[in-house]
Amino acid sequence: MKWIILPLIFLTAYGLQAQMNVNTDNARVEFEYVSEKTKGTLSGVSATVKIDPKDLVNSTVSGKVSVSTLDTKNGVRNKHLKSADYFDVEKYPYMHFKTTSVYEEEGVYKMKGKLKIKDIEKEVTFRLKEEGSNLILSTSIYAEDFGVAIKKGRDKSKVTVKVILPAS
Repeated sequence: MKWIILPLIFLTAYGLQAQMNVNTDNARVEFEYVSEKTKGTLSGVSATVKIDPKDLVNSTVSGKVSVSTLDTKNGVRNKHLKSADYFDVEKYPYMHFKTTSVYEEEGVYKMKGKLKIKDIEKEVTFRLKEEGSNLILSTSIYAEDFGVAIKKGRDKSKVTVKVILPAS
């Protein structure tokens, strides 16, 4: 079991929480392929989180998730998505993320960084918030930008992504 202790920006209107434990063994990524209304999850999250609310400039988040854990509740679809036609799990077993900056903008905490899917790396921005005892990172990406063209046309390839990091 992997635990990370971190000073954390807890994103309530009342201020910042000083410290929490994050259990990456129970972390997961949820996604929805918007045009298809197809939802799924990824597990096998490994992350290092160092966020200091007093020093956001030096705060970092990096991690990866195992693409082989992709689950849309449809075995045939899962197998096809993991194939060389889409994610090519044999060649690219992980998706990676590493921050380039953590900052507050108009009362919202955000982190910008490089997301790598397959061999394509793009800048994305995650919003950070607290839900119950979880730290939630959320963003939207376009699968086509990462070489995973399920539908023709970039607008039809929008995917909402939510990373759930349980705390104790």
